[in-house]
Amino acid sequence: MSDGMAGFVEAASRLPRFVGMVWRAAGFELTSPFTTDAPIPTTRNLRVATENFRVDGVHLLLSTAGRDIAPLSAHASEGEVVLLPGALLVPVTGRHDVEGLRVQVILEQPAPGTELPAVPGDDEIGALVRAARTGVAVEVHQPGRFGAA
Repeated sequence: MSDGMAGFVEAASRLPRFVGMVWRAAGFELTSPFTTDAPIPTTRNLRVATENFRVDGVHLLLSTAGRDIAPLSAHASEGEVVLLPGALLVPVTGRHDVEGLRVQVILEQPAPGTELPAVPGDDEIGALVRAARTGVAVEVHQPGRFGAA
């Protein structure tokens, strides 16, 4: 890891933990647990992750230790939450259709002794997808930043 990236990770790790749902565009299904070796940018905004539904697949990540860096970002409206290196991502569901979007739920494994977050069902995810589809288009500042390619 470069000195600049190591400095970023060190600074981000000092921020409060973000616990909640975040999104990242994904054209693949995660089939086994995966430990991150670099920071992974995610967003609280489904429209941002899909670049206004330009892509048809996402990972809905249940963050347990991500860091909300939106207040420090040049584009705070993106709602960026970074997953730090060493995060263990565990597939909770397979990739499947929810309201015309291919969705897979992934859990960021919490630290030992930490309560597991509730896994949203397809009805809850569907409501989030419908709400995002009817929302206002977002400006895409960095194409591909949140996984869309």
